[in-house]
Amino acid sequence: MRGLTVGLGLMLAACSGDTALPIEAQCNPLGINNCMTPWPSAVFEVDDSTTSTARKLAIPDHTLPTNFDHDTVDPAGWNKADGFSPSAPMVMSFPGGVSAEGLPQASDMTSSLMPESPTVILDMTTGTRVAHFAEIDMQADSTPDAQALFIRPSQRLIGGHRYAVAITNKVKARDGGELPVPPGFAAVVNGKHTDHSLLETYRPRMKEVLDALATAGFDSADLVVAWDFTVASDDFIHRDMIAARDRAIAALDAHPIAFTITTDAPIDDGSQIKRKITGYLDAPLFLTNGGNNTVGTVIARDDQDLPALQGFYQIPYTAIVPACAYTALAPVGMVLYGHGLMGTAAEVSYGVQSQTAAEACLVMVATDMRGMSTPDFSAVATALNDATHADGVMEVLEQGIVNNVTLVRAMRTTFASSLFVDAANANHGLVDPTKVYYYGLSQGAIFGTSIMAYEPTIQRAALGVGGANYSLLLDRSADWPQYRTILSGAYPDALDDTMVMNLFQMRWDKVEGSGIVNTVLAGPPTAPIAKQILMQIALSDEQVPNLGSYWQARSMNLPVIGPTPITPWGLEVAPSPLAPGASGILIMDGGAAAPPTTNLPAPKVDPSMHDLTRTQAATRRQLKAFYATGTITNECAGVCTCQAGQCD
Repeated sequence: MRGLTVGLGLMLAACSGDTALPIEAQCNPLGINNCMTPWPSAVFEVDDSTTSTARKLAIPDHTLPTNFDHDTVDPAGWNKADGFSPSAPMVMSFPGGVSAEGLPQASDMTSSLMPESPTVILDMTTGTRVAHFAEIDMQADSTPDAQALFIRPSQRLIGGHRYAVAITNKVKARDGGELPVPPGFAAVVNGKHTDHSLLETYRPRMKEVLDALATAGFDSADLVVAWDFTVASDDFIHRDMIAARDRAIAALDAHPIAFTITTDAPIDDGSQIKRKITGYLDAPLFLTNGGNNTVGTVIARDDQDLPALQGFYQIPYTAIVPACAYTALAPVGMVLYGHGLMGTAAEVSYGVQSQTAAEACLVMVATDMRGMSTPDFSAVATALNDATHADGVMEVLEQGIVNNVTLVRAMRTTFASSLFVDAANANHGLVDPTKVYYYGLSQGAIFGTSIMAYEPTIQRAALGVGGANYSLLLDRSADWPQYRTILSGAYPDALDDTMVMNLFQMRWDKVEGSGIVNTVLAGPPTAPIAKQILMQIALSDEQVPNLGSYWQARSMNLPVIGPTPITPWGLEVAPSPLAPGASGILIMDGGAAAPPTTNLPAPKVDPSMHDLTRTQAATRRQLKAFYATGTITNECAGVCTCQAGQCD
């Protein structure tokens, strides 16, 4: 949605004597060719003493993108926030596009902290510079007027802090010339009063931004544009899930979990998996429409705008019990499994997962991740067609996390006492209800970070080929083009696609790892106990790009488990084994070519690097030891170069 007048370089004199900005009243007055950019921006904030940041979003109507049905995204859902996303990129756009020459690179963000950096992120709360990389949207390369300039922080920003962003005149236009200075920014720098009420309201704050940048060594004369924004508080990002989790647990305390069995049979000859069990169990419900998979189903809310319990409903589960559980000398542990992109609980019984369960002698159990599971496809398509309906995905994911919390309660109680028993041996218990762990793959690893943050009892989790945040991951993923086709069909302007994804990230922060990577290991405020996380990734993963895995590892201050085939920027190597109780990230090399350095989707490769870690014997040995002892050891024969046979 452009929303700006052609010929923005001209400033017309208004009858009142004010400088007339050729920018619609609801649009960002610091922009030049899109109503929203630069984004995120304090232009769309107001003071509010009732919030944790003392700020609140106030995005005007008709500011956000308009789809092919002429429906403009309603800002009401976003205006509840007390700041912007701690993980989404800063975005600016210019007529004719921007040159990538000289921009800080993801492979080495040190240059972004140097005095000569062409782009700047400054934490105004602390006065420190923020490492980042910058890139242009290569998916819009054929439409430079709609091509975003992304400025991506190296890790999660700090909740409640105020950040200034600057683009200096070292950044050039696509043709190598000078970028045009937005007229609103020029008016502020030159002290000219305008007829744009948003700009005049923002002017005192803009002076603070320019003063802070000057103190950091960036003179206003060298700036093309600068702005600031407030990051949403952790209190705001966490409040929904903490309330839903606590209310769910209170309901479960008064409601012993009932379950049904649909099927109970061995897989193949039963020598590896003696029982594959499917069925349904009761879970606390926080959704409207009885929790049905219908468009319009969202979180039911009380008068405090918090998730409100709607009774109970039934959720599916699939469990696999390895044959070794029947001969083990002691009851075995259990693993809550998180499935992949838009999948179902049935994935837990797939071949590789069955092999992992058998080798580690662990019962594995899963449920659908409501919000982004197979039954949620229609809601996802609806949100991509009209971002106003984002709640049909993002809020339903809150129920998905509650469902996983509920499943863990069932595993520790009724499943342990009544389902995972040896019927031929006086219902002898097969599992130890005190030993429950988490294992997620792909999407299950992405949301596994949040499940670990809000599930109050699980201490150890392994996250296979995961990362955060979606606004960084999706463009580069081989899985994204089919979904982007829906989005770009609804929003044909590539810059609108970018802004919709930025809006989605603000809602994803409540449920994916981006919202809690800074606190999950400590436990509080979202969980009562400290957590231990093992990340396992493969170089050149075509579905969950490495950049997102590195972003998460930096945000969690994880070490790379040595020896390693690569040391990503901003991470340190710790020799194997890690210190007792430590968390870390293991990097495997399968010999695949490096993915594109731009934000283009990675090509699919054979064999898939996305599948590499789950298929290696060294990975499964590492999982078994980690769950049993809490020790993280590199089980490869030195560096994990799997193509050389060192991961067997």
